[in-house]
Amino acid sequence: MLTLSQVILVIVVTILSILLIIFSIYIFRILEELKKTLQKTNSIMDDMKRITKSVAEPIEHASEFISGLKKGAKLVELAGELVSKKQEHDRRRKE
Repeated sequence: MLTLSQVILVIVVTILSILLIIFSIYIFRILEELKKTLQKTNSIMDDMKRITKSVAEPIEHASEFISGLKKGAKLVELAGELVSKKQEHDRRRKE
């Protein structure tokens, strides 16, 4: 025959087991939601990477184009200076 302490012990162990099962189910649900959230976050980060890349490439090309224009302008300026120096030199020779 079971004593009172044994009955109480069985009841407590049963209740604790049930609570452990319930908490485990909730923890798995929370982990599942966390997994979904991380997948969505990863998807958002991938989209941001694509958007950033698609915006950065044209800006980079425009920057290269402007740099080329600046170099071309300097070349034209140098050529103009050379021509003016040559013309000035020719005028001095004629005089």
